[in-house]
Amino acid sequence: MPSALFPDLAAPGTWVIGTRYADSPDRQQALVNDELALLEPQPVGLAAVSWFLSTDGETVLTLARWDDDAEVPSAGPPRYRLYRSLAEERETRVPGCLITAAFDVDGPERQRSFTDAVIAAQPREGGHPGAISAHFLHSVDGSRVLLYTEWTSAEAHQEAAEAGDHDQGHELFSGTPGVRLTHGGRFRLYRTLR
Repeated sequence: MPSALFPDLAAPGTWVIGTRYADSPDRQQALVNDELALLEPQPVGLAAVSWFLSTDGETVLTLARWDDDAEVPSAGPPRYRLYRSLAEERETRVPGCLITAAFDVDGPERQRSFTDAVIAAQPREGGHPGAISAHFLHSVDGSRVLLYTEWTSAEAHQEAAEAGDHDQGHELFSGTPGVRLTHGGRFRLYRTLR
């Protein structure tokens, strides 16, 4: 079960997910505060918003869940729906860090086959003790996959990377035709609106 603070990606609805460049930690916080002010009063159909700040101080990641797809603004970041997740049923650890990897893909079939291949490549028993869950979101238009992973801490993720735990995944990311890594990041939760 996800933390009460991190978004519940299994909740019904459509996710609108976008990133913005901020260039400094102060600017990151100002961008979030400006966006929060624009949501007063909260628009009809907007169920929740979570803002994450990149640990390098340069980016803001926004995840907004809309109850009704018809209410989602037509302009702006892409719409996503959860495709598959890897998580223990009785998970109780609280996420302290979010890691993302975003991919452009050549259509819905490539979304599914790429995601299924990444999931099939995961170890059957255990993994790094700091890894909590992985969620694969597909853009509604069939052009993107967002890998959203929850970790106990940024240090745990760094330790796994240094140990080579991600090497097989990186080979899939770079070696699958019709799939292009566009960006990713390491984030901490800053604010939530429900």
